[in-house]
Order: sequence, then C-alpha cells, then structure tokens
Amino acid sequence: MKSKKFTVLFVVATILLFTALFVMKGTAGNLEPNAPPGSTMVTLGQLSSQIAAISSPVEKVIRGVITLDANDVAVESIQNLSSTIDPNRSVVMLSDAIASDHSGTATSWMARNGACLVALTPTAITVRAEGLHATTQKVSYQIIVYK
Repeated sequence: MKSKKFTVLFVVATILLFTALFVMKGTAGNLEPNAPPGSTMVTLGQLSSQIAAISSPVEKVIRGVITLDANDVAVESIQNLSSTIDPNRSVVMLSDAIASDHSGTATSWMARNGACLVALTPTAITVRAEGLHATTQKVSYQIIVYK
C-alpha cells in the first residue's frame, strides 16, 4: 500500500515539475508583426474614440448652486445657464438638502429637504424651496444632457 502511494506521489511530482519547466521556458512565440497594417485596420486612438462614442451617451454636464433669498414661505429662484441645452434631452438632479448658513456667535449650518424643479428652459433653471426663516438657502444642481 505504501509503495502505491509513493508511486502516485512520484508521478504527480513529475508532472508538476515538467509543467513548471514548460511554463518558465516561455514559448509564447515572436510578438513582432510580420506585415504592415492592412487597409481595414484602425489605430488605437480611432478605436478609443469609437468606443467612447458608443459607451457614453452624455453630451455634457452642467453643475451649479442656486442661492435662494431669505423668506419664511416657499421661495423660487431662476438661474441662467452657462451654455444652451436641450431640455428634452436633459435630466436634472437637485441636492437632497438645502443648506442654510445661520450666523451668530458661531457659524453653523442647517440642512433641510424641500427643493424641487419648477422649470428647465434652454438657457435657465428655476428651483423652488421651502422657506427657512431669515437666512439665504443654497441648492446644488446637476444637469445631464444626452446626445
């Protein structure tokens, strides 16, 4: 029984040794091209631009912050955009919270939900938010324009 185990271990060790030697020998072959590029081949730069055009449907992203005046009731603000967009091919994301700077002896920030999109035109965005008493409010936005 011992000699059978020894034989199996010897065979396995021999196979592993030959496999390791074969892998270390590096028989990958010549990596130099044998001919110049053909007429149907493209450069890596051309291929990258084709992949980017397919995989990224986003044309541009516009980010900004709208400051809303202090008010105890809901307040609206219109902000002009830095470039013209197509509202029909756009998605708007507003920040989850409105940030207000409550100045006093120490500066503190208060956050509160309550912002919504009122309108999006080719040149402006209008946002409405709950009133936060006597301080200004800031709402960040991101407009994603698709191709």
